Amino acid sequence: MKQFFVMITLLILLLIFHNAVITGAQNGLLLWYQTLIPSLLPFILVTNALSETNAYQTVVSHFRNYNQNRIYEIMSILVGNLCGYPIGAKIINDFVKNNCLSTNRANQILSLASQASPMFLIGFVYTHIIENKLPLSIFLISIYLPVGVYYIFFCIITNQQTHTSSCMPIKKLYIKDTFLHAVETMVMIGIYVIIFSILLSVLLPICDKPIFKIILSFMEITTGLKLLTSLELSEHIQISLLCALSASGGLCSAYQVKGVLEYPKTQIKKYLLDKCILSTGTFCIIYLYCSFH
Repeated sequence: MKQFFVMITLLILLLIFHNAVITGAQNGLLLWYQTLIPSLLPFILVTNALSETNAYQTVVSHFRNYNQNRIYEIMSILVGNLCGYPIGAKIINDFVKNNCLSTNRANQILSLASQASPMFLIGFVYTHIIENKLPLSIFLISIYLPVGVYYIFFCIITNQQTHTSSCMPIKKLYIKDTFLHAVETMVMIGIYVIIFSILLSVLLPICDKPIFKIILSFMEITTGLKLLTSLELSEHIQISLLCALSASGGLCSAYQVKGVLEYPKTQIKKYLLDKCILSTGTFCIIYLYCSFH
C-alpha cells in the first residue's frame, strides 16, 4: 500500500512539473546519445570481449611470483581509470563472478576503479570547463594522486592473503553475447542519466541559493560542471569544486556503478563515502595550489 501511494504521488508530481520533466528527459537523452554512447560503447565492447575470452586470467598467469589477487586489483583500477565509469565497476564485477576477487576486496577498491576517463577529463573538463586556468599536470595529479594514496593505504592495512582462490575460466561466449551485454549496459546508463536530468530540471528552478546549487551540481557531472561555472564564486573555490566534482563523478555515476554490479553484498554506501574522501583530497590539492600561485 505504501509503495502504491508513493507511485501515485510521483505520478502527480510528474504531471505538475510536466514541462521540466520533458526538458530534463530531452537533455538526458541528448547527453546519452551524443556524449556517452560514442565515449563509452567502444570501451564496453572491448572490456566485455576481454572478460568473456579469459584474457585477464591469461595476463595474470604470467605473474606467478606475485600475489595474483593484487594483480587483479591493480588491473581493475588501471583499466577502470583509463576507460571511465562504470567500466571499472563492471570489470570488478566480472572478477568477483569468476572468483578472482572476494566481495570484500571488491568493495574496498570499487571507488578507486571508478573515475572519469582521461579523454573526458582532458577533452571536456580541462579544455571547455576549466579553460586551462591551471596546469594540466596539476589537474590530473589532483584526480589520480588521492586514488594512488588510498590504494597504498589499503594495501598496508589489509592482509594480502585474505582471498587466495584461483579464477575460474568462464565458458566461451559468441560475439552476439558481447554485443547484447554492451547494449544492456548502455541502456542502463542512459536510463540513469535521463532520471537525474529530470531531477535537476525540476529542482534547479526551485533552489535559488548558491549553496543548494553546489549540492545539486554533485548529482550529475556534466550538468553539474556547467552549473558550477555559472555561479558567482571566487576563482579558487570554483576551480577546486570543478576538480572535486570531476573526481567524484556525481550521484548519477554512483547509480551507474551500482547498475553494473551483480555480486551479493555490494556496499554502495561505502563507495559514496570513499568518493567523498577522494574528491575532498582533490579539492584540497587544487585549493592549496591556487592559494600559493
